[in-house]
Amino acid sequence: MHCPLIRFLGIPFAFLITISIIAKGPIKKLKITSFNSYFLYDEIGDSHKFPKDRRHRTEEDFAKIKKIILSNHPDIIGFQEIENETALQHIIINEYECTATVTPGYSQELGLCWKKELGKPTISELEQLSIRPGLRKGLLAEFNFDGKKVFILVVHLKAGHSPKDKKERKEQILVLKDILPSLGKFVLLGDFNEVLERRIDLWKILQKNLKLKIANYKQKSDCWQHNDGFIDYLITNMEWQEGSFIQTKFESDDGNFDGNPSAEKGLSDHCPVSADLLLER
Repeated sequence: MHCPLIRFLGIPFAFLITISIIAKGPIKKLKITSFNSYFLYDEIGDSHKFPKDRRHRTEEDFAKIKKIILSNHPDIIGFQEIENETALQHIIINEYECTATVTPGYSQELGLCWKKELGKPTISELEQLSIRPGLRKGLLAEFNFDGKKVFILVVHLKAGHSPKDKKERKEQILVLKDILPSLGKFVLLGDFNEVLERRIDLWKILQKNLKLKIANYKQKSDCWQHNDGFIDYLITNMEWQEGSFIQTKFESDDGNFDGNPSAEKGLSDHCPVSADLLLER
């Protein structure tokens, strides 16, 4: 458990808030989680019920998602496929603060939650990842841990299997290739919609000269029997604690995300992935 932090509050300006923090003891590692929540919708103020194919979550569904997300007590959680920041409040507790990207009209947004004791990061949206209208932006958070800057970047690349889908994913990875070297120390997390171990061409573009480490490299996914490989990744140019990677399955995971039993459709066809990031070596 992390030591308490003494915070000195800065002056908020629009969406960006910077806070300096002084720790009584150094933060040596952080548990990082990524989760695609299968379009988490808050069911508030939508008389048109759009999108029509979204999954209505019951309070029991929210409770199950919250349980699995918080079971490993993550310090930082990156989300994909949420409606907005309000939706995150259904699956998080007061120990955390959250933010989300904002896109006019309907979209599947990115979210980020962090333990309040870590201080408030500087948040920005990476518009350049939305290479055309309809593709998702990136969400970037700059943390200051004991005087060391660490960036957390949440992404959700283009889904689909068509030649156009693959071309657009490659274009988004080329954008990331240009962004990452400017960040210094970082964690890149999210849904890549590619099994990177099989797409060596994409991995080489992303890695370049950065010496990246994938927390779930050569690990086997058994979430809802998606055993053809991971598409959700935790990537850093720092170090992961050896053996810390875990994929947390829902209790009702019977091997198939097929709507039988029907309750599973209120959860997600993805499972959270987590690993411990080492801040000191």
